[in-house]
Amino acid sequence: MRMPKAGMTQEGIYSRRLETLEKRLDKKGLKGAIIVPGPNMTYFTGVNSLLLERPFMLLIPVDGEPQLVSPAFESGPYASGSVEMKIHSWTDSEGSAGAISKAAKGAGLKGKWGVEGKTPFLYLDVLMKEASPKFRNAEPILQGMRELKDETEVKLLKESSTILSRAFEEFPGILKEGMSELEVAKAATDAIYSKGATHVDDMLVQSGPRAADPHGLPSAKKIQKGESIIIDVGATYEGYYSDITRAFCLGSDPDVEKVYGKVLEANVAGIAEAEKGAKVGDVDGAARGTLKKAGLAKYFTHRTGHGLGLEIHEAPYIVEGGNEKLDSGMCFTVEPGAYIRGRLGVRIEDDVLIEGRKGVAITDTPKEFGWWK
Repeated sequence: MRMPKAGMTQEGIYSRRLETLEKRLDKKGLKGAIIVPGPNMTYFTGVNSLLLERPFMLLIPVDGEPQLVSPAFESGPYASGSVEMKIHSWTDSEGSAGAISKAAKGAGLKGKWGVEGKTPFLYLDVLMKEASPKFRNAEPILQGMRELKDETEVKLLKESSTILSRAFEEFPGILKEGMSELEVAKAATDAIYSKGATHVDDMLVQSGPRAADPHGLPSAKKIQKGESIIIDVGATYEGYYSDITRAFCLGSDPDVEKVYGKVLEANVAGIAEAEKGAKVGDVDGAARGTLKKAGLAKYFTHRTGHGLGLEIHEAPYIVEGGNEKLDSGMCFTVEPGAYIRGRLGVRIEDDVLIEGRKGVAITDTPKEFGWWK
């Protein structure tokens, strides 16, 4: 059994995760895995580093000690962290080749090795000058582990969703006719930080015809009465994401209200279908089927949802026809929409957690039409 460093207050969670990873790699006939700075590195070590051009990777053999190749000025948090590993530091003046060679030998880099999908070819190119492993896709194993949240992760996801929910309740006070989408985005971002978010990104504000494009950054366009206004934003608390979308309408427009009502029905239907053992395609089908009955299916152009965790988009993916079964500890969005080109767009998104057997919405911002008035 892998043991955490002596004297560390972390309750061995990262060591247990590495041990589980090693078992899953071995079961798939892999000799180890290569991960790089980002969500996976954070998940397995507790350290958050930037993925840049300098070779920086963790080699995790099924048997033996993890080997870290790290720029010298990045290695400190790993040396004092919760996981035992051999650190091979390198400086810009000496280059990375020596550190990579030592790490490859220390990890026994031969045979089949899994590689994280985000690993730059630049890293692998340098690595292959020192060894000749057969690389395989490690994403199914890595995503499969991360999509099942433990108790600590669940608490962070709930807190993140609560923070973002409370911020959304302030957005109606922000929206004013004549404001630009960029001005709305800035004020909304400030509101989210004021509620305790660690980080805010992917702030989308789209109004009128622009709301018919599901993903679009805010522009200088000014919002007007009678238009649908979509605000979609992701925010983190201690690294864990929440993601909410609400559609608003200043004044009134019967077309917007009609479409809104059907999208809301689809959102509710999708959440109701989410439970342990259900297929992701069943959740998508419940939302998509509701819009089909309303004659709006052709205006719903994306999947119903995606997983949430250390990334804003991760497994499980709530996609049409998907056969993956939901399990306790999975967290994902349910976000049906309808986008009528040149006219309007409506999307309503909540975060759902499978607790026990049932799916529960952990976002609780109001969503009935007109709640913002």
